[in-house]
Amino acid sequence: MGRYCSDCAKFNPKDKKAPGICMCKKNKKHIPANTPACDKFEKAYSRGWYEKEKLYDDAKESLNKWSGKETSILVPIALILLLIILKIFGVV
Repeated sequence: MGRYCSDCAKFNPKDKKAPGICMCKKNKKHIPANTPACDKFEKAYSRGWYEKEKLYDDAKESLNKWSGKETSILVPIALILLLIILKIFGVV
């Protein structure tokens, strides 16, 4: 496995926003565990391989869930806006 936030000592899995999305002590914001490591990376020797993999997979799963929800909301809004624009110009 490459260098990801799940491998970093500054990534705090106890401070979760969602599964796999946790607080980074260096950047002071919640980030997904599957984000490529930044220049502030410090290897987490205390975290085992299985825990790192689980954090990485949870982040992938969480991000996939959110992208589906956003799409299901944005498509109807875009269609309604398109209908309003077409009505204004008298096409429909």
